[in-house]
Parts: sequence; C-alpha cells; structure tokens
Amino acid sequence: MQLSVDQQISQTKLILRPLIGLMSGQSRDEIEWYCLKEMEKHRRLRDEAVTLEAAVADAANAEEASQCMKAFIPAMIAVHAQHTVVSTLLDILGYIPDACAAKAH
Repeated sequence: MQLSVDQQISQTKLILRPLIGLMSGQSRDEIEWYCLKEMEKHRRLRDEAVTLEAAVADAANAEEASQCMKAFIPAMIAVHAQHTVVSTLLDILGYIPDACAAKAH
C-alpha cells in the first residue's frame, strides 16, 4: 500500500496540511515558484529578527531592553512559523530549488 504525500510527510515531522491541499493540482514549476517566494519571505523575517535581537543586546537600560524583547519575540514566532511553511513546501516539492543556493546567506 502506497502512502499519500500527506501521510509520507506527516509521518516524520510537523507539517501544514492545508498547504498540501493548496498545492495539489499545481505543477512542479508553480510549487517551486511559491516555495522560492516563501523562502525569500523567511529570509526577510529572519533578518528583521536578527536586527531586533541586536537591539535587545544594545539597549541602554532594562526598560529599553524589555521593549525591544517585546518586538523580538513576535518576530521570532513569525520566523519559526514561516520556517514550517517553507519546510512543508520543500517536502511537497521534493527537492531544494537551485535558485535558492544563489541567494542563500
């Protein structure tokens, strides 16, 4: 008995099942395009979080550090949530697109 894509992926890690449904019927090229766009978004979110983390470290006092931390935590939540989006899309796609290597940091 062969497992569906949903069953194959969800056996081993956290996935976003709605993405599997959204991508069903899409061509490999379309899935790759969405994957690349979401990877770019992940990088932007990560860069914003790194900037906020630096602001926490550079804060002049405890109150300023606390305010920076209140911005940093939601930024990291967004980074981790977006990571799950990217990971799920990569699993659906089945490979890491070549264009990603050229843009990686």
